[in-house]
Amino acid sequence: MRNVADLAVHALGALTLAASALASAPQALAVPPPQFPNLDGFTAVPADGYVAMSTTSGPRITFLANSSLVCDFYGGAAPAPQPSQDIKCSGELPGMDDVPFPGASHLRPGDCVVGSVNFKGPGYELSRMSYGGCGGNPAALPSNGKLLAAGQKVSYLNVTCAVGADNLVACLDTTSGDHGFVLQSSGSWAF
Repeated sequence: MRNVADLAVHALGALTLAASALASAPQALAVPPPQFPNLDGFTAVPADGYVAMSTTSGPRITFLANSSLVCDFYGGAAPAPQPSQDIKCSGELPGMDDVPFPGASHLRPGDCVVGSVNFKGPGYELSRMSYGGCGGNPAALPSNGKLLAAGQKVSYLNVTCAVGADNLVACLDTTSGDHGFVLQSSGSWAF
């Protein structure tokens, strides 16, 4: 009887050791979609030059991608909030012709159409909306954003955003897997 009990204890010990080895093994890195730009080719800039305070959500990393597009994401203390660092972009988003928006049939001359990208869980989502009274002028952007020039990227905690040629903005959020978006003239998309 003692041999059976010893065998059971040794078997349980071996299973516990195997389980702890699996738990401590490095997790396989998630990989963004293959068509996502390689962010290694962009020059990193210090995130502290892009910190802005929001009255509702605290510190945010805020950048202008061009004169009519502003983006920001969580820039507070680690760890990053779950399930994302809440990247948001708004303004004139390129490549949005295929993205439907409510009220499109009610557009009037002089109305503006603006786009946005937001975390909708489990990933990011593109959307458009229209508003009247802008006379065709671009949407007003916050003045606290600093330009992130083409060829540059800014990273903080689990987010990296890069700006490239031809209106490219690519952001990757690895807080809970790989999620993000690509804004570009040839067609914008999110995942």
